[in-house]
Amino acid sequence: MKIDPTRTWAAVEAAYEAENDPRHKQLLKEVRNHMKTEVCGEIEPLMATLTAEPQYHIWGQGPEAGPKGRAAVRAFYEALIGSGGNLFEFNVAKIVVNDYAVVTEGRLRNAYAGAVVLAAGVTEVNGEPVDANAKYVGNAQLLTVWPADPDGKLIGEDIYFGSSPFAHLEKLAPEDEPRPVSIENV
Repeated sequence: MKIDPTRTWAAVEAAYEAENDPRHKQLLKEVRNHMKTEVCGEIEPLMATLTAEPQYHIWGQGPEAGPKGRAAVRAFYEALIGSGGNLFEFNVAKIVVNDYAVVTEGRLRNAYAGAVVLAAGVTEVNGEPVDANAKYVGNAQLLTVWPADPDGKLIGEDIYFGSSPFAHLEKLAPEDEPRPVSIENV
């Protein structure tokens, strides 16, 4: 059940390699670079994939959920990377691209500390009480719309969860916890 963060951009990389339309290829490359630098915790190259004032929407958590503006997005990513929340695995099954956006859809697997699971209101996983000191892996369907500006920079992300990431949890063995990924090695 190991989480492999490097799988996150594999399908986008393949779509980029197969794409012939220059604009579509540019957008796929920007999404791939965004995914890769996020997983690797490289904040400056990650922010370089975005417009001057990115807008994020995490739908299903209220219409205003998600950071708005460069400073808020940077703070969001700094917190995500600082907590290790960037070490997820997004298995992209479908990709749609046009001149204005890329859409990715697939299964998101992310590790959560037991304390986070408890804070989300989950007290039991597979008949066992949640251990605040353990890690749990969530498995949720995720669709992300990546709108882009005329220069090919990402305007942000519109994120739609098919279910709560805490709806389908399994306890994660310590040896299966995701490890940091170095940009030099991917």
